[in-house]
Amino acid sequence: MFFTKGEETKDVWYYDLSDLNVTKKQPLTFEHFEEFIKLLPQRASRERFWSVPVEDLKTKNYGLKAINPNRKQEEDTRTPEELISTIEEYGVEFQRR
Repeated sequence: MFFTKGEETKDVWYYDLSDLNVTKKQPLTFEHFEEFIKLLPQRASRERFWSVPVEDLKTKNYGLKAINPNRKQEEDTRTPEELISTIEEYGVEFQRR
């Protein structure tokens, strides 16, 4: 979190890295933050970046948990029958183990 000394916080700006697969062999690196550093002075809203007014956070008891509103949601278009078939396939595979 970054704050500007002497100024009241009006917005909280978020940077989303939740889609990164970070492991011991693929650690978080400086390159992951290049776009963040470039856009930080502007606090621009982009796919990974968004801001929330502090007033909204006050109503949530200052909870900082956030869901990226800019991320495109993938809709599951499978039918109930297709879902049941998939579950049954996983069940058979699980029983083999």
